[in-house]
Amino acid sequence: MIPVRYLLTGVLVALLAGIPGEAQVPAPPGTPLAVRVTGTPVLPDTLRLAIATAARLASVAPPFARIEVHGTRPPLAPLAAPADATLEATLAISLPGAPSARRVVPVAVTPVVLPWSDAQALFVSNSPETLPFGKVLYAGSLARAQTVRLLYHHQNGSQSRRMTIRVDLSNPTRSPVTLWVTAGSGGPSPGELAAGHEAAKSFLEQYWDRSGFVLTLPPTTTVPLLVHDLPPRDIASGVVQASLLEGAHLNVEVVARAEGEPEPPPLSFAPDADLEHQRGAFPRPQVTRSLSYTVGGPGAEMVLGADADLLPEARSRTPLQGNYGVTYWFAVEIANPTLLPAAVALVMHADGGPAQGTFLVDGQVVDGPPVLPRAPRILTTVHVPPLARQLVRIGTMPESGSNYPVRLTLEPAW
Repeated sequence: MIPVRYLLTGVLVALLAGIPGEAQVPAPPGTPLAVRVTGTPVLPDTLRLAIATAARLASVAPPFARIEVHGTRPPLAPLAAPADATLEATLAISLPGAPSARRVVPVAVTPVVLPWSDAQALFVSNSPETLPFGKVLYAGSLARAQTVRLLYHHQNGSQSRRMTIRVDLSNPTRSPVTLWVTAGSGGPSPGELAAGHEAAKSFLEQYWDRSGFVLTLPPTTTVPLLVHDLPPRDIASGVVQASLLEGAHLNVEVVARAEGEPEPPPLSFAPDADLEHQRGAFPRPQVTRSLSYTVGGPGAEMVLGADADLLPEARSRTPLQGNYGVTYWFAVEIANPTLLPAAVALVMHADGGPAQGTFLVDGQVVDGPPVLPRAPRILTTVHVPPLARQLVRIGTMPESGSNYPVRLTLEPAW
């Protein structure tokens, strides 16, 4: 018997004009893939996902294939002053465990301006974290004008079989729906800290710049937004934010399928949850705090994912331990009453176990290092002139795979 993965590879090769492996095939002449983007700037991660999603909707690849943008002409770069542009994208298209084929497609990029709406709800898909078999892991929905954020973090529990984890967007209605989307993904990786940090960093960089894309789904259509092909024991992580701009309804699902399994049946997410990790819908995933720090005085503390801030699940009221996927903003007034300039350190303390973070400090992204308990690390240093007051804004989000709570302190630089 011919293994299923080789049969699927043959289907993929046939769909890609008979060119196997790493062969590169230009797309036939025609209308470029249309990509509408937002952001100041529009970031390369946004453009890659927008191009891959447009290719799925244009049937450039099989519905559940993995699509990666391996390069563009001209090369992708942040678009600080977005304008209409046309480029060529080289797509690497593969089915799980199979070699990839490449295809070159034209892409038309159009910037648009949209009103900003932050998430009114957070969907969390983390239980069960380790998956012995495929299933629908989470199913949620958006109504018109609603914005939601989705956080997922799962491990392929098999010792021998690959597993695909997807985020599917579905329009169940008989009319088109239009939505705005941004997303960051991490993995496959054997390390949960690395997978969670990669996903959170990509998401936050786009989120802070409002970098996303506009997607129109035809009636009764499902499109995979993110597809992870996981080797045994590897981890996939991701954060998605979506706003339903036009249309009545949109479904969001996180689906896992082990190699050789059929598609999981609807509602197969209902049983089989572990007791350590969480799943559910949580309201208003934003926390804002104000505090002050005086040079020469006691240090100031900011705590992430501790008891006082934990969001309650919408139905069970179970608190979201660690507040993973919740955005935090701290407005800190720093006063320097001395006659000398002061260097103030922003320090991360891993109170719950090994942790990592991504931070926005006065508009600058800080990619934090892994931090161990009882071994705090300086993230950045703020310089305050003598006899001055300075307002510093700090943004972040608890990351999947890390161990929260985490504590940030402001103190004299070491």
